[in-house]
Amino acid sequence: MKIVYGKTLTPQQTQTVGEIASACDIMFDTARLLLYRDIDTVDKAKAFLSPGKSGFLDPFLLSGMKDAVERIEEAKLNNERVLVFGDYDADGVCATTVLYYCLKEFGINADIYVPEREEGYGINLDTIEKLNANHDLKLMITVDCGISDKDKIKILNDNDIDVIVTDHHEPPTEIPDTICINPKLSGQDYPFDGLCGAGVAYKLGRALISDAADKYLDYVALATVADSMDLVKENRDIVVEGLKLLNNQRTQRLSFKYLLGDNNKQITAQTLAYVIAPRINAGGRMGDAATSLKIFTTEDPNKIFDLAAKLSEYNVARQMECDNIYHQAKEMISRDRLDENAVIMVKDEKWQAGFVGIVAAKLVEDYSRPVIVFAGYDGYYKGSARSVDGVNIHDAITSAKDILLSFGGHAQAAGVSVSKENFSALSNALNRFVNNLDYIPDGDKTIFAEWNVDKPLSLRFAREIDELEPFGIGNRRPVFTTEVDAIESLPLKAGSNHYSYRTDVLEMLDFNGEKNVYTLSLPIKKKVVFELNLSVYRNRESLKGYVRNVTADYGDFSALMPHVFENEISKLKFEIGKNFQTIDKEQVKSLIKNGTAFAVSNPENLKLYPELANIKTDAFTTDKVGGAVVLVSPKVIPDGFDTVLYIDKPLGLINTNAKIKVVDSVCGYSFISNVSTERSVFAEYFNKLLGLKGKTIKSTAQFALKHFSDNEIYQAIFCLETFLELGIFKILNNVLTYDEKIKNALTNSKVYSKIYLIKG
Repeated sequence: MKIVYGKTLTPQQTQTVGEIASACDIMFDTARLLLYRDIDTVDKAKAFLSPGKSGFLDPFLLSGMKDAVERIEEAKLNNERVLVFGDYDADGVCATTVLYYCLKEFGINADIYVPEREEGYGINLDTIEKLNANHDLKLMITVDCGISDKDKIKILNDNDIDVIVTDHHEPPTEIPDTICINPKLSGQDYPFDGLCGAGVAYKLGRALISDAADKYLDYVALATVADSMDLVKENRDIVVEGLKLLNNQRTQRLSFKYLLGDNNKQITAQTLAYVIAPRINAGGRMGDAATSLKIFTTEDPNKIFDLAAKLSEYNVARQMECDNIYHQAKEMISRDRLDENAVIMVKDEKWQAGFVGIVAAKLVEDYSRPVIVFAGYDGYYKGSARSVDGVNIHDAITSAKDILLSFGGHAQAAGVSVSKENFSALSNALNRFVNNLDYIPDGDKTIFAEWNVDKPLSLRFAREIDELEPFGIGNRRPVFTTEVDAIESLPLKAGSNHYSYRTDVLEMLDFNGEKNVYTLSLPIKKKVVFELNLSVYRNRESLKGYVRNVTADYGDFSALMPHVFENEISKLKFEIGKNFQTIDKEQVKSLIKNGTAFAVSNPENLKLYPELANIKTDAFTTDKVGGAVVLVSPKVIPDGFDTVLYIDKPLGLINTNAKIKVVDSVCGYSFISNVSTERSVFAEYFNKLLGLKGKTIKSTAQFALKHFSDNEIYQAIFCLETFLELGIFKILNNVLTYDEKIKNALTNSKVYSKIYLIKG
């Protein structure tokens, strides 16, 4: 895992931060956070810290707005039939809802329609023909789609149907010859191009009915978060105002109340992203987008309740299917070594298009590179792409437009359709495009942190961080690090997987943190990555750090040798019937590639392999997926590596699905020369351990380091591991106990017997 910090302030930036802090009456560090978010003037800072309707832009600055209003006024005057045509995702559903209600207040009872996913994204002429069976449709307004439908709109125009396009997707080179409202169109006066589809629909609504459209900002806030728009500038103002409606009992709609269930907590952008949006999106993903639209446009409380229950059921089914596709995709990537590519593409004709976007997003987190997951779709492949910082996936896909059936989207997310015969050509084209960028995919996860904290943090700083809400894309919650040595972490209660521990800067809470307990206990420098959280209980404020990750600085590994010894001999307890291939030491250099984990049992042997010096080295486990990594005394091999190459012969092999190769000419367990198998020695250490029963024990290495002299440590670990295996000593609730009823021979221990045989 790599940690990337915010920029070091120049003298001029330091002065700017000080000016912002003084003018806004905030701490210097809070102003520094603002500067990191490109808020580099006092005016920008004041606007950011006071979000709301005062930051709303004039909708008539959008090109096409004046013409659109005039055409809608004409439709009202002539009592024309109007259709609002949306999209099946949360943004499209919300955009359709917003414009439906705004038109209603304007005096037009419009028909509304969102297609199901199998009808495809954008305008579907067959669908419109069915909707227009009476041939009385005169005006269609698209929301969250249409900007790429030039030819289809021409056909509608030829059939006497006028079209107003409201969209926010990247415009193609040739846009439809009709009224188009899109903040991304060039040559207009609107200064913000980051609105979602519902945001554009709201702007049209506001142009029609002025401030009366503001009562629908809760839908716009949901859509803005659900469509992963940057929560900056006008989007920040919109989401803040929408959250006010959602958190006010007088203005909270039954649809949101029922979708939230029994959740009575403050509704935040995270609530929208992780609770409500998945349920609305689940309708479209399960082939029932109509239900998602109905819950927002139905007024019957009983029907709203039933619709909310149905969407929640859809969401559970969606999660199960996404997990299934995700695991299948991971197997494909590992089997076919697709993680060696700059852009990972996976496909299966059995997968459903409604789920592939979510899976792509999860795979991006795993592999730290762009991913496109394709479903089979009427003779071709329909894919959903997700990307990483540094790669504009829409630009990459556009570079291959000549071999595509269709495409569209944003820098970080896009949709693409390709014929089966052009699938490989698309993969080659995308990999060429990304390989020509400065971005280098190496599979190492990156965490972006503000700075490293070495002094206690204050309640005031935490309060001021809360003033930077709403957090999300483009305005992430601040993350910090602090450096620690060996730390004892304790479960919040017996049997809990949640842990707490105190650092020099504040108390940390590590939810599901059992995975970090061992690393934290090691006698090496580590960085704890955390968010600052201010909690209030019985009117008392308290400050806690919520742990995001723990990363270790292993240095020269000398301090870890007792832990390496413990880990290596403990592998002798398990019989792992794994086939492996033996290779020569000289072959290692030629086997350096992505997808290989180089395992070393004794870190001293790394000196024999200078060719591995530039590869990231971890101990016991790694956050890296794909790429290449050197692992000292691995406890586990993560998914994503197709080969484990032991560069020295180990005492035991790790259980893994990867291919295993071993350099058997290099010994990985020379450290066992430090221990004796003599029974008299074991009797001596038995008595020493007996005197230590009742002492806290997290690991045998940690215990030996604490209670034995330097020249006894290896022998103490060996003896204790043997006695624990035999059941003579036990670890109960992190306490060393002795069971006097157990009488067991040393030769019944696999650890003892195998080392006895090796030592001869």
